[in-house]
Amino acid sequence: MGTLSHVLHTGARPISVHEFAEALRAISPPRFPVPGAARNIERSVGVAVSGGVDSMALVYLCKRLKSFYQGFTVADNPVSNFRAIVINHDLREGSMKEAQAVSEAVRRLGIISDVHTISWARAGVLAPNQHQKDLPNVESVARRLRYQKLGRICSNRRYASLLFAHHEDDQYETVFMRLLQGHGTRGLRGMKGASDIPECEGLHGAYQSGYVDDQKGPKPYYNRKISRKQSKELRQTLRSDIDRQMHEQERRDSVMDRLNDHDFEELYQTKHLAPLESDGIDVENGGVMIYRPLLEFSKDRLIATCEANGIPWWEDSTNQDPTLTMRNAVRHMYKNYTLPVALQKPSILALSRRCEEKAQALEAEADRLLAETIIYDIEPSVGTASIQFPVYNLSRFPRDMSSPTRRWARSLRQREIVGLLIRKIIALVTPEHRNTPLASLQNVIWRLFPALSNKPDEASATEPRKAFVKAGVHFVPVNPSPPPNQGALSQRSGTSRVWYLGRTPYPSHPPPPHYRTPYWSTQGSWRPFIEENAKWSAWMRWVLWDGRFWVRIRHRLPYRVILWPFERSHAKAFRQSLTPEDQQRLSTRLKKFAPGKTRFTLPALYFEEDLDLANVQPRPWYPLSPRRLQSFGPNGGSGSENILDSLSDHPKELDASKMRLVALPSLDLQIPLLEEWLQFEIRSRRVDRGTLATAGSFHTGSFVSARGVNFEGTRRALRSRGRGRGRRRRRRRRQPRAGLKRAGRMR
Repeated sequence: MGTLSHVLHTGARPISVHEFAEALRAISPPRFPVPGAARNIERSVGVAVSGGVDSMALVYLCKRLKSFYQGFTVADNPVSNFRAIVINHDLREGSMKEAQAVSEAVRRLGIISDVHTISWARAGVLAPNQHQKDLPNVESVARRLRYQKLGRICSNRRYASLLFAHHEDDQYETVFMRLLQGHGTRGLRGMKGASDIPECEGLHGAYQSGYVDDQKGPKPYYNRKISRKQSKELRQTLRSDIDRQMHEQERRDSVMDRLNDHDFEELYQTKHLAPLESDGIDVENGGVMIYRPLLEFSKDRLIATCEANGIPWWEDSTNQDPTLTMRNAVRHMYKNYTLPVALQKPSILALSRRCEEKAQALEAEADRLLAETIIYDIEPSVGTASIQFPVYNLSRFPRDMSSPTRRWARSLRQREIVGLLIRKIIALVTPEHRNTPLASLQNVIWRLFPALSNKPDEASATEPRKAFVKAGVHFVPVNPSPPPNQGALSQRSGTSRVWYLGRTPYPSHPPPPHYRTPYWSTQGSWRPFIEENAKWSAWMRWVLWDGRFWVRIRHRLPYRVILWPFERSHAKAFRQSLTPEDQQRLSTRLKKFAPGKTRFTLPALYFEEDLDLANVQPRPWYPLSPRRLQSFGPNGGSGSENILDSLSDHPKELDASKMRLVALPSLDLQIPLLEEWLQFEIRSRRVDRGTLATAGSFHTGSFVSARGVNFEGTRRALRSRGRGRGRRRRRRRRQPRAGLKRAGRMR
């Protein structure tokens, strides 16, 4: 326990609660702004506590914040209470006692606290007879397990916010290490004040998910409704904004123009609007956000805060060993040696701020380019999107053209901006969790923007586009037939900028992404299966399949259920097992939403082996393995030899040829009688709403398909409407009084 500092901190002053409140408020704006003045209900906020001076100061400031600021809001919800979470890494002797002492000290400050220990054996990271301290990458493994433990706790308790005590000195060490490792501008920004919780991909409720369940619950934390008073005020405002004379004039114009409903739909695209949520599938959002409100405060000020208020803290002896981790080595170096001015803390932090400003400027440029990008349609139920990229050429300013060095620097900046744009678009479809590195997008840049190519000739700008693959996304050029009067030139100049993005078809090796449910109805029993005794399982955990779909299942089947891609070899049998109406729906939906090979990337549910739902009887002795049955001996049934003979074909490994396709969840299609034995829920993973809001859409519609628009009919309607208005204007000039009388009668 540290009670007195070993260094005199003459210039450090304690952090005030007002400074802390401003810092926390600045990094935690609302994620889902509520309409009008609607308020969300209160919610608990988690605090990760290690026992060091930084986390103990954070606990104290949280306690003071709750006392001084009633109704203080973190992200979307007022804070009901702060709750500390102490993680015992179990890496050294006495770590459990220390964790309990830390938790007790936190409780004395008035904050609820509990201790959770990492189970290294259950995590599956240790070899037989291996201790966790013997792992060569113990620091990174401990970090991953700590975040996963915190993610599960927050998910179970429905926390949306988790506070960490990283401070200014930690930021300095992070940027210093990244500088030594050769990171670029984006890496040298250091830790962010707010971010999604890392290392929790696939954990529902923690990683970019949980919003749909919240909205379906009886008391959602995110209030999306407006009050009756707000609704009344909104109606009054809308009515007061209507110009009645203009409204009547528009009605008369529409009658005189003979603009019927069909023409209206052609002009305003009402038929072709494709909503983000397709029928039967929700789009996830939410998850746990981590906030670092102490990044702007030095460790000296944290020590001063604890000393001024009598707050105890604990020093971890492993942090002083420079041979244990790279961070410890960096800390030992700058504390015990005089570094050059460029490597000292003020210079490194200034470098971090400059890198942040530069990155924000590039992001703003990429957003401006994104606003010129058109998203024709996006289908979360399939995981596809149709994108038209803007025209973006190299800078032709005389100042840039006069100097080769300036021209080269300008082209590098433009490629980086385009790379950021492409990465935003890829994130809509890719199954990968991490952002695609900009350095790996150079070939993609010149394919989508030939003018930015490094090729010396101009041939790349006119050669036909070809499909390619990047980050698990299949880019396919869409070249619709040009109008007869424009020929092939138009196809090269404009329409070839439209690309269809979908999941890359799965190769034959390795096996595609899959998930097997555990045994349920026959678990622990080798007696004959009886339908009346088959009980429903509980809802199994959510599974993030292929990084694109959240799926969960409950069933009462004797066989395991397999989540596997839709395979061509099972398509015919599945179609024949459907009712005639569902067969038509299958053909229509596949043609509309999943053309070509895209359909074979859809998630599908299979039985492990063929099973007649009208007479559910598994094979004898299923699912017990021959090795387990041998332990029962000859009295375990009709003789062990006969049992082993009958079980010789039990699957030890998954065999796709023996499976039976029973449902396409994302298209809401399944074989008859399946709902009596199997239930499922499926949702799309989170789609970045910021990208969709910034990007352009076709006309005023959201995600309008270019193939479904009748351009020629729209032009004819506009031309005829213009001619009609011209004739009416001429008639009104000739007969002004008659026009006024007619308008008076209509009014």
